[in-house]
Amino acid sequence: MSSSLQLSIESLEKGPIQLSGELPGSFLELEDDVTIRNISPVEYQLQAELKGSEVLVTGEVRVQMELECVRSGAFFSTIIEESAFLRDYSTEDSGESLNLSEDVREAVVILIPAYPVSPEAQSEDFELPKLPEKLRDKPEAHGKTPWSDLDQLNL
Repeated sequence: MSSSLQLSIESLEKGPIQLSGELPGSFLELEDDVTIRNISPVEYQLQAELKGSEVLVTGEVRVQMELECVRSGAFFSTIIEESAFLRDYSTEDSGESLNLSEDVREAVVILIPAYPVSPEAQSEDFELPKLPEKLRDKPEAHGKTPWSDLDQLNL
């Protein structure tokens, strides 16, 4: 991972710390996914505080990106946002600092829909574009349909 989000546990002894900023879109490691493009920087606004032997991190993480609609095949812009980011870390297992990077990445990636549908394709009057006549396969014209072989079975 090229960028990271580090937090010093020693700095938390003085009180809660506000963490805000941006990480590059490449931070999400989604470059090889052809259904996602134009990933904006990952914005985060987090608060970390020491609670006994635990570090509690709360806040928001958001990113804008374009996803390919599974219905229309067109790309549409959307915002992926984790508005209730909440993680706790044991200070005994962490050493001198915490790396929040993997949890921030996971918070975003897990919210990317497996089958994204654009708002236009969700509307009731959405119709798939018609194929040009010359591209339409008409097996019935040749006397054979995809079911012809099954129709011949004598069960």
